[in-house]
Amino acid sequence: MLAVLSLLARLPWVLLTHGGASSDSLFYYLGAKSIAAGHGYQILGHPTAFFPVGWPAFLAGIFVVTGPSFVVVKVVNLVLWTITTGLTYALGRRLGGRRVGVLAGGLVAVAPTMALYAMHGTSENLFIPLLLGVCLLLLTRDGRSPSLRRAALAGLLLGLAVLVRSTAIFLPLVLPLWLLLSRARHESWRAALVLGVTSCLVLAPWLVRNEVVMHTTALSTNGGYTIWMGANPKATGGFAPNHHHWAILGVAAETRQNSTLMNEAVSYVTDHPLAWLELIPAKAGDLMSWNPGPIKSELIAQTGSDPRTGWHTRHVSGAEATLIDGSLDRKWLFRLWHYSYWLLGGAALALAARRRLPGAGLAALLVGYWIVFHVIFVIGEPRYMLSVTPLVAPALAWFLLTAPQQVSALASRGARSDRPGSLRRWVARQTSRATRSRSRLPPFRSS
Repeated sequence: MLAVLSLLARLPWVLLTHGGASSDSLFYYLGAKSIAAGHGYQILGHPTAFFPVGWPAFLAGIFVVTGPSFVVVKVVNLVLWTITTGLTYALGRRLGGRRVGVLAGGLVAVAPTMALYAMHGTSENLFIPLLLGVCLLLLTRDGRSPSLRRAALAGLLLGLAVLVRSTAIFLPLVLPLWLLLSRARHESWRAALVLGVTSCLVLAPWLVRNEVVMHTTALSTNGGYTIWMGANPKATGGFAPNHHHWAILGVAAETRQNSTLMNEAVSYVTDHPLAWLELIPAKAGDLMSWNPGPIKSELIAQTGSDPRTGWHTRHVSGAEATLIDGSLDRKWLFRLWHYSYWLLGGAALALAARRRLPGAGLAALLVGYWIVFHVIFVIGEPRYMLSVTPLVAPALAWFLLTAPQQVSALASRGARSDRPGSLRRWVARQTSRATRSRSRLPPFRSS
């Protein structure tokens, strides 16, 4: 039922919108077409590593069977979000039982802010189920360390997740440390070692390819571009596309821009540390905000095969115009959902982690890592938080289901304290405590 609910919430966006790929999505799409055609990961006729290979390679495997089409990408997104809904249900059930799992899956299934991404070819669509799968494999029912087999499978999924979203690059270190600190070390060190080593082994072939083909040891060659946008004299904390264009005309141009902008960013941080630190609140504000970009991007069309150029506003009509224009006229509904979800969900996740509910600590760690990584190393772009948004749903579902019971318990406790005689009993207890305290005092001795 949750799978059907997830499909129904996203079908209008997939069936009624006719926009194609643009910007990042077009880059991924063209890279997937190149891999499916047997030319390797290429863009504009030359090898590339500007974006990690995970998402284009995944799409290429499907294109081999279906042929390249952006409609196929949208169908794949529907399937992936259905899987995400199911995995969120499983995490919720692990945290608080079946009712919590159903509500957690339902929150992800119907969330309007998440449903928008089914019509886009962004890498988060694949990264999210991979990350949720890692969490489920690391969480055992008895609270003990996962078996070596589960740890190896989690490492495999984690390595693939890093190949999809390079911002997860430190998780092969963070998650093994979490295992060591949250479990008995004499039984967790083996699983932690297997988790870290396996994830690194998954990354090794791609790093070797980049060294041989691209002459760089970087996981992707847009790291310098992205980090520079958050650390330069004109930085605002958010996305600034007009400062630099993607240098994707050749292998040498990619690697040169990556190293040049990385060096400039490091120099800016060391020379102007206070100015860089002052950007952190702005980054955090932009990161946790919501904007209508996912809706407006459907109005953008791309001409040609170069992801850097050729944008123009696309005319919409009929049912497509009704859906897009109606959503833009009611942006407050999306904002209400977004801020309610994160304000309540953030508080619920902190409370669930404090009470040591299963999986809450790991979810809090991942959400915290994601926020800290972006506000320190990158920029504040609202889309970036999508990667960890479903992790909040189980704790939020638990809070929504248990909060009425807790309020009722507090109310009944207060009602009992207001009954006749309760004040006399309270005074008697305080008097008795005072008497016992005086009896324990040493006798007074006159000098």
